[in-house]
Amino acid sequence: MLELNDKPSLHKARKRYSAKNSGYAGEWWLDQQFATLPTAFYDVMLEDAPGSSEGSTRILNTFLQFAVSIKAQLEPGIDRIIDDLVQSKTLKPALTEQDLQSCRALVFAMLGWQTMLYQPSFGTSPPEQFSITDDFDGYHGQAFLAFKQDTSSAKRNLEDFLMGFGLVIPPRNTCISEDIEERQAFDSVSTVDSSELNASILHEIAHVNFKWVDSLASHMEYNKAMNTLYLFRYPSFCAANLPQSSKNNGSETTKSVLHCCASKTASSQQWVSEEDVTNFLCEVLLSYRLLFGQSKEARQYFRRLVQAQAFEDIPSHAHDPLLPLLCGRKSTDLFGHGKERSTYRVARDFPMLRFRIAVLKKQLAISKPRGWKELWRDKRDSAQWVTFWAVIIIGGLGLLLSLLQVIIGVLQVTIPNNNS
Repeated sequence: MLELNDKPSLHKARKRYSAKNSGYAGEWWLDQQFATLPTAFYDVMLEDAPGSSEGSTRILNTFLQFAVSIKAQLEPGIDRIIDDLVQSKTLKPALTEQDLQSCRALVFAMLGWQTMLYQPSFGTSPPEQFSITDDFDGYHGQAFLAFKQDTSSAKRNLEDFLMGFGLVIPPRNTCISEDIEERQAFDSVSTVDSSELNASILHEIAHVNFKWVDSLASHMEYNKAMNTLYLFRYPSFCAANLPQSSKNNGSETTKSVLHCCASKTASSQQWVSEEDVTNFLCEVLLSYRLLFGQSKEARQYFRRLVQAQAFEDIPSHAHDPLLPLLCGRKSTDLFGHGKERSTYRVARDFPMLRFRIAVLKKQLAISKPRGWKELWRDKRDSAQWVTFWAVIIIGGLGLLLSLLQVIIGVLQVTIPNNNS
C-alpha cells in the first residue's frame, strides 16, 4: 500500500497515477495545473521534504491525500475534507480567516482536477467566492448555470455544493430548459443514429464549430449563440474512472473521486447516484462513436481537421491516445461498457446526454443545405436524397435529350436548304 507521507515514494506515486490516467493526468497536465496555484496556498501545506524541488512534494502529497480523504467519508464536503487533511498532517490548522480561505480554495481546486468536472479559476473573483474558468464564451447551459458561488457553501456536502454551479453531471432524462422549442425537441426526439447526427453533418450542414475543453461537465453542450459544440478532450479519464474489480476481492470495486460526488440518498431527484456516474462516463465514451467513429465521413473529418484542433498548443506526449481510437477507427473497444448500435434509443442509451442530443438534432432539423455541394453531402434522409438526385439526374437527362432533338430538327431543316 502506498504511504502518502513517505516522501521518497511520492515520485513513484505520481508515475503510477499518471500511467493509470494516461492522457488525462499525465505529468505534463498535472504540472500545468499545479503551476496555476497561488503561492499563498503553499503556506497552508506542510513543508517539503529536504532536497525536493520547491513545492513539488508538498502539492503532490496534498493531491494524493485528498483522494484518500474524500473516499473515506460517507458524506464528503470541502470543510470536512479540510478537517481530515489537517488531522492527517497534510494541511496546517487554519488559524486565520485568510488561511481558511486558502484551504477552501485549495481543496476546491483539487476537487476540480480529480473529477475534471470543472477547471478552478484563481484571482478572477473576491477571496470569498469559488470561481470556475469560463472556457465557454460566457455560455450558461445545463452544466454551468453559474460560474461562481460563495465560499460559505464549503460547509455543504458535495452534492449540494456542486449543484450550486448547475447540473455538472446531468441526471437521467432531465430537461430544465425554459425554451419551448428545446423542451419540444426533448419530448419528441426518441431515436438517433450516426447517419443523421455526426460531426461531419453538423459541420457541413449546420456549420457547427467544435471547441475541445478540459471540462467533463460541458461535454456535448451546444452554445447556440456561438454555434459551438463543446467536447471533452480526454476520454481516457472516463475509461480510467470506470469501476474495476478489486484484486483482493472480485466482488468489490474501486471507487473514483468522481463517484464520491454522487448522492448517498435514493430520494435525490436532481442529483446522481454512483450508478449514474458510471453510466455518464459510459455515455461520454459512446458519444465519441456516435459523433465520429460510426460514420465514414465523420472519421475522415476527424483525421483531416479535428484531431489537430483537439490538442492545439499541447505537446504531442500529452495527447490523449484514446481519442483517435474512438473517433478515427471504424471499430474499437468500449471496455465492456456501452454497446454500439445502428440506431440508439436516447431514453435507453443516452439518458444522461439525452437533452444535449435532442438540442443538436433540433439544430440540424432547422438547418438547410446551401448550395449544390451541401445538397450532395446532406444524406440525413437517404430516401429523400435518392429521390431528389434521381429527379435531378433524370430530369436533366430529359432536358438534354429534348435539346438534342431540337438541334437535330434544326439541322435537318437547314442542311437540305443549303444544298439546294
